Amino acid sequence: LSIMANWTPGFDVDEGGDPVLDRDYLGTLREIKNIQDREKDHRNLFIQTVSKYGDERLIAEAESHFKSLNRNILALASSLFHSKELKEIFISVLERIVEPLALARFSTKQVNIMLKSYEEIVVENQLHLEPMLKVHFIKFFSTLKTIIETFFVRL
Repeated sequence: LSIMANWTPGFDVDEGGDPVLDRDYLGTLREIKNIQDREKDHRNLFIQTVSKYGDERLIAEAESHFKSLNRNILALASSLFHSKELKEIFISVLERIVEPLALARFSTKQVNIMLKSYEEIVVENQLHLEPMLKVHFIKFFSTLKTIIETFFVRL
Protein backbone atom coordinates (compact mmCIF):
# COMPACT_ATOMS: atom_id res chain seq x y z
CA LEU A 1 0.00 0.00 0.00
CA SER A 2 2.88 2.35 0.79
CA ILE A 3 4.34 1.83 -2.69
CA MET A 4 0.96 2.52 -4.29
CA ALA A 5 0.49 5.69 -2.25
CA ASN A 6 3.97 7.09 -2.77
CA TRP A 7 5.32 5.77 -6.06
CA THR A 8 2.30 5.85 -8.38
CA PRO A 9 0.48 8.79 -9.95
CA GLY A 10 -2.79 7.26 -8.75
CA PHE A 11 -4.24 3.83 -8.23
CA ASP A 12 -4.00 2.87 -11.90
CA VAL A 13 -3.13 -0.64 -13.04
CA ASP A 14 -1.97 -1.92 -16.42
CA GLU A 15 -3.55 -4.70 -18.49
CA GLY A 16 -1.79 -7.33 -16.38
CA GLY A 17 -3.13 -5.87 -13.13
CA ASP A 18 0.25 -4.46 -12.07
CA PRO A 19 0.37 -0.93 -10.66
CA VAL A 20 1.38 1.85 -13.03
CA LEU A 21 4.35 3.50 -11.39
CA ASP A 22 5.26 7.15 -11.83
CA ARG A 23 8.28 6.97 -14.16
CA ASP A 24 9.00 10.71 -13.76
CA TYR A 25 9.18 10.27 -10.00
CA LEU A 26 11.44 7.22 -10.32
CA GLY A 27 13.61 9.17 -12.77
CA THR A 28 14.16 11.99 -10.29
CA LEU A 29 15.30 9.44 -7.70
CA ARG A 30 18.43 8.95 -9.82
CA GLU A 31 19.59 12.35 -8.57
CA ILE A 32 19.64 11.03 -5.00
CA LYS A 33 22.96 9.32 -5.65
CA ASN A 34 24.55 12.80 -5.58
CA ILE A 35 23.95 12.87 -1.82
CA GLN A 36 26.80 10.39 -1.58
CA ASP A 37 29.18 13.26 -2.42
CA ARG A 38 28.35 14.69 1.02
CA GLU A 39 28.71 11.40 2.86
CA LYS A 40 30.93 12.80 5.62
CA ASP A 41 28.43 15.57 6.47
CA HIS A 42 25.56 13.11 6.22
CA ARG A 43 27.32 10.67 8.56
CA ASN A 44 27.95 13.41 11.13
CA LEU A 45 24.29 14.48 11.02
CA PHE A 46 23.22 10.85 11.32
CA ILE A 47 25.39 10.23 14.38
CA GLN A 48 24.17 13.46 16.00
CA THR A 49 20.57 12.42 15.43
CA VAL A 50 21.08 8.83 16.62
CA SER A 51 22.72 10.20 19.77
CA LYS A 52 19.44 11.91 20.69
CA TYR A 53 17.68 8.54 20.84
CA GLY A 54 20.27 5.83 21.47
CA ASP A 55 22.93 4.78 23.95
CA GLU A 56 26.71 4.88 23.42
CA ARG A 57 26.81 1.33 22.04
CA LEU A 58 24.16 2.08 19.42
CA ILE A 59 25.91 5.31 18.46
CA ALA A 60 29.19 3.47 17.90
CA GLU A 61 27.54 0.63 15.98
CA ALA A 62 25.44 3.01 13.88
CA GLU A 63 28.54 4.98 12.98
CA SER A 64 30.45 1.89 11.90
CA HIS A 65 27.53 0.72 9.71
CA PHE A 66 26.52 4.11 8.29
CA LYS A 67 28.64 3.95 5.14
CA SER A 68 27.21 0.67 3.87
CA LEU A 69 23.66 1.50 4.99
CA ASN A 70 23.74 4.90 3.32
CA ARG A 71 25.31 3.66 0.10
CA ASN A 72 22.76 0.86 -0.20
CA ILE A 73 19.84 3.23 0.42
CA LEU A 74 21.12 5.69 -2.18
CA ALA A 75 21.92 2.90 -4.67
CA LEU A 76 18.41 1.48 -4.31
CA ALA A 77 16.81 4.88 -4.86
CA SER A 78 18.89 5.73 -7.90
CA SER A 79 18.39 2.32 -9.54
CA LEU A 80 14.59 2.07 -9.31
CA PHE A 81 14.17 3.71 -12.70
CA HIS A 82 15.29 0.42 -14.25
CA SER A 83 12.47 -2.13 -14.52
CA LYS A 84 14.65 -5.03 -13.34
CA GLU A 85 15.65 -3.22 -10.14
CA LEU A 86 12.08 -2.17 -9.49
CA LYS A 87 10.83 -5.74 -9.86
CA GLU A 88 13.47 -6.94 -7.41
CA ILE A 89 13.02 -4.16 -4.84
CA PHE A 90 12.04 -6.52 -2.04
CA ILE A 91 14.94 -8.89 -2.69
CA SER A 92 17.34 -5.96 -2.89
CA VAL A 93 16.11 -4.45 0.38
CA LEU A 94 16.38 -7.81 2.10
CA GLU A 95 19.89 -8.56 0.81
CA ARG A 96 21.41 -5.07 0.91
CA ILE A 97 19.87 -3.60 4.06
CA VAL A 98 17.88 -6.00 6.25
CA GLU A 99 20.26 -8.98 6.31
CA PRO A 100 23.39 -6.89 7.03
CA LEU A 101 21.58 -5.18 9.93
CA ALA A 102 20.45 -8.55 11.27
CA LEU A 103 23.96 -10.02 10.90
CA ALA A 104 25.30 -7.05 12.89
CA ARG A 105 22.86 -8.08 15.62
CA PHE A 106 20.89 -4.85 15.75
CA SER A 107 17.63 -5.16 17.65
CA THR A 108 14.33 -4.05 16.12
CA LYS A 109 14.35 -1.03 18.43
CA GLN A 110 17.87 -0.07 17.32
CA VAL A 111 16.97 -0.41 13.63
CA ASN A 112 13.89 1.74 14.20
CA ILE A 113 16.05 4.42 15.87
CA MET A 114 18.52 4.36 12.99
CA LEU A 115 15.75 4.62 10.38
CA LYS A 116 13.99 7.36 12.33
CA SER A 117 17.28 9.27 12.54
CA TYR A 118 17.97 8.89 8.82
CA GLU A 119 14.44 10.02 7.99
CA GLU A 120 14.65 13.00 10.36
CA ILE A 121 17.71 14.32 8.51
CA VAL A 122 15.82 14.19 5.21
CA VAL A 123 12.53 15.59 6.52
CA GLU A 124 14.25 18.49 8.29
CA ASN A 125 16.32 19.04 5.12
CA GLN A 126 19.59 19.06 7.02
CA LEU A 127 21.33 18.06 3.78
CA HIS A 128 19.94 21.15 2.04
CA LEU A 129 18.38 19.28 -0.86
CA GLU A 130 16.49 21.03 -3.62
CA PRO A 131 12.79 21.22 -2.64
CA MET A 132 11.53 18.72 -5.23
CA LEU A 133 14.35 16.26 -4.57
CA LYS A 134 13.61 16.49 -0.84
CA VAL A 135 9.93 15.67 -1.45
CA HIS A 136 10.83 12.70 -3.65
CA PHE A 137 13.44 11.42 -1.21
CA ILE A 138 10.92 11.62 1.65
CA LYS A 139 8.38 9.64 -0.39
CA PHE A 140 11.01 7.07 -1.29
CA PHE A 141 12.45 6.72 2.20
CA SER A 142 9.10 6.51 4.00
CA THR A 143 8.22 3.57 1.76
CA LEU A 144 11.65 2.00 2.12
CA LYS A 145 11.45 2.37 5.89
CA THR A 146 8.15 0.46 5.92
CA ILE A 147 9.68 -2.35 3.84
CA ILE A 148 12.78 -2.57 6.05
CA GLU A 149 10.79 -2.60 9.29
CA THR A 150 8.39 -5.20 7.94
CA PHE A 151 11.19 -7.54 6.85
CA PHE A 152 13.37 -6.97 9.91
CA VAL A 153 10.76 -8.01 12.46
CA ARG A 154 10.17 -11.22 10.51
CA LEU A 155 13.80 -12.37 10.59
